[in-house]
Amino acid sequence: MALGISRQALNVHLKAPGHPPIDDLGAWEVLLAERGRAATSPPKLRDAIARARLAILKETQKRLARENQVETGKLIDFADARRQCSEACCFIFDQLQRGENELPPALSGLSCLQVYERLHAFTERLRKEAKDKFDSIGT
Repeated sequence: MALGISRQALNVHLKAPGHPPIDDLGAWEVLLAERGRAATSPPKLRDAIARARLAILKETQKRLARENQVETGKLIDFADARRQCSEACCFIFDQLQRGENELPPALSGLSCLQVYERLHAFTERLRKEAKDKFDSIGT
């Protein structure tokens, strides 16, 4: 059992076409490595394969953890978060533009205190609506 396989497995390979001569140990190691017999691979190759498999498993574990966090609502997709932030910013800019268009005529002729009160009300309403918009990101 110098090849690391049983007599039965050796017999199966002897019956298959393309097998090397029975006394060529090096050729048998190559053949068995080509056919996926891990025990016949050199130790360095087995270590490299194990490291590659471990890296794949770690990445799979990270991906599954992210997917679970997305499903539970603890994590949001970057593109979706960016889109929602963009929508919130557009909302704020639209409200500022609306205030710029509506406030000057509405404020003309008012006293300083009345102008302050109207501007303060506009600012507080915009602050509350913007906060609500940004709080809704990710939901």
